[in-house]
Amino acid sequence: MGLILGSGSTKPQYPYDMWYGVQGDLTSKDYKLTRVGNLDLHRTLPIQKKLRRFVENTDGSVKYYLHQNDSRKKDSGAKATIDSTDGNVMLEKPKYYLRVEFEGTKWVYGISEYPLPGFVEMTRKTCSPWCATIDRDNNIAVSGCWLQWNGDELLRDDEGILKLADNAARFRGGNGSNSAWDGTYHSMLGMPRTSISKAGARPLCKNGTHLGMYRVYTEIAWLQRIEYASLHCQDTYNETLTADGFRQGGLGSGPAVDGSQWNTWGGYNPFVPCGVTATLGNNTGRIPYIIKGWTGGDKTVYVTSYRGLEAPFEYLWLLADDVLIRHIPDTEGGRSIAYLCQDPTKFTSHSDNATTVPDGYEEMCDLPRDGGYILHFAISTNGICFPDAIGGNSNQGACDSYRHPGRTASGWWGCLLSAGAYYGADAGFGYLDADSRSSYSYATSGFRLCRF
Repeated sequence: MGLILGSGSTKPQYPYDMWYGVQGDLTSKDYKLTRVGNLDLHRTLPIQKKLRRFVENTDGSVKYYLHQNDSRKKDSGAKATIDSTDGNVMLEKPKYYLRVEFEGTKWVYGISEYPLPGFVEMTRKTCSPWCATIDRDNNIAVSGCWLQWNGDELLRDDEGILKLADNAARFRGGNGSNSAWDGTYHSMLGMPRTSISKAGARPLCKNGTHLGMYRVYTEIAWLQRIEYASLHCQDTYNETLTADGFRQGGLGSGPAVDGSQWNTWGGYNPFVPCGVTATLGNNTGRIPYIIKGWTGGDKTVYVTSYRGLEAPFEYLWLLADDVLIRHIPDTEGGRSIAYLCQDPTKFTSHSDNATTVPDGYEEMCDLPRDGGYILHFAISTNGICFPDAIGGNSNQGACDSYRHPGRTASGWWGCLLSAGAYYGADAGFGYLDADSRSSYSYATSGFRLCRF
């Protein structure tokens, strides 16, 4: 695993130029990063381009890749079956190589397609491109899309209610029992499954899948940060490249809504069905989606996809089964410690008041003792990162928030990522909630299937 690096005196030395990455400074509040390495690779982005959706076999192998520009098709152009009955729809994060270096207060996060000296392998990982739901007939967590289209427009009836696949009733999201809503404006058919704890979702993840999302989510986050040379993932979305041929801006906000209006509409249950961005394929973009029956009339939100990862932040809180947080109150030494587990067979919720570390979980680093906007991250030699200091803002430092239960908190807590649709500027790839117990279960939190 390697120890968390907070600072160091080693100088980055790369004997070859087949790498690219970003450089930052721990003393700076500027969210913009410096592109380093081979600048041509910053233009071609060979690793980011390998993020792609596919339909998997039961053992996780690739049954077929989906089309680069339209996930409703196979990469051959033939019609794909993406309602999970042909296999889960997944997103592949490719294998690549990483080197993290520090020189004084400056750090470099560099990646390569090749095993250059000093670079460590980042293994292939897969996750569902959107939050999972449950096949109620077979009691299994699945990843699919049950939408229908007329061309590239979602198919709706005369009242604007979505017309879904014939088998959609098997795949009811929300708390899974909102059958009275079927066929209405707040139907949960084809929606992510929420109102479920890690312990509740864990046994539903079968055939080698799990909900240990932290590592793959963090790796994809860094690919986005390198592509845009920025820690501000919510910066204004801009499709235009710079004069030098680089990405600029960010991904914009997620499908943001007012919290009280969300509650009125459907008790904080999901409002964007799985797979709305299927028409984008593996490309980055934003799809407008109309929510029927919203307070004050129909509401349009924009659903972001980053290279196939749909609604990466600011929609639903995201459960992460591979991380646990231990808070020790100030009266007993005052620490907040992040633990990571890489073995899905050992994922656990752990007892809130346990005094021992659960089997398989390794201490990674100390987290800040107060909540707030993250200033910068601690980064391990293999790319795992956690908030290292607060003091940023919505457009300074890491730009995302860290939640902490307070200095009197004691015991074991869970980890939530991404943040909900009403969290505004607090949300993002770097957002971390260490303020919820492992038993957390709410209408606004979901999970993604993972396999690695």
